[in-house]
Amino acid sequence: MTDENDSLRVRVGSSGLGMVFDLHIHTSPGSGDSFIPYNDLVPWARHAGLDGICITEHGWEKTGVAERLSREYDFVILEGIEVSTDLGDILVYGVDGIPKNLHQAAELRQFVIQKGGVMFAAHPFRSQAISSIDCESSTGLSVADGLRYPILGLVDGLEVANGWCVPEHLAFCQAVCERAGLKGIGGSDAHLSHQIGCCVTVFENSIYCEADLVTELKRGTFHAEDRRH
Repeated sequence: MTDENDSLRVRVGSSGLGMVFDLHIHTSPGSGDSFIPYNDLVPWARHAGLDGICITEHGWEKTGVAERLSREYDFVILEGIEVSTDLGDILVYGVDGIPKNLHQAAELRQFVIQKGGVMFAAHPFRSQAISSIDCESSTGLSVADGLRYPILGLVDGLEVANGWCVPEHLAFCQAVCERAGLKGIGGSDAHLSHQIGCCVTVFENSIYCEADLVTELKRGTFHAEDRRH
């Protein structure tokens, strides 16, 4: 982590100028592939210097645990959903549940808009081989290729900082995101407790509830950070 990021972490949240969130976390009670118990969430979030977290279990509806955990640990805990679609996994915020027959990303988009929520492509392009972010690269996926993916026209932004992605992949996602005129969020995609906070979203304004989160994600006053060394 650079000195610049260290100073940013101190400034955001502690001075009331904004908040640092991990927007992509899985727990063992809510996702079968995670090893994070509920009682690990806040200690590790505080250790990482976070102001809040968002639980995003795989599936079609929220678990409803966030409000109870927020009161119990006196910490901002919100909840979203990671939905599997024909165009890849999508992080949905501001919606309590999604009909299980909505496997098409285009149909999911219409539903989320109707409910007033937002959606961001989770770890986009992770399944493709990416050897370079140079558009003239003869191998791998180029930025020009990425810009042709239909998911870009259906989401509010991309997850450009994900704790399971290598730096080259994140640089590619960031390049596509910027060229597409979208906003990028960060989340650890944590399935192990020590991963919490390794990638984050830094908001300019304060967030204390789900409505605040959706408002700021629509407003676009945030940026993503990869805080892995």
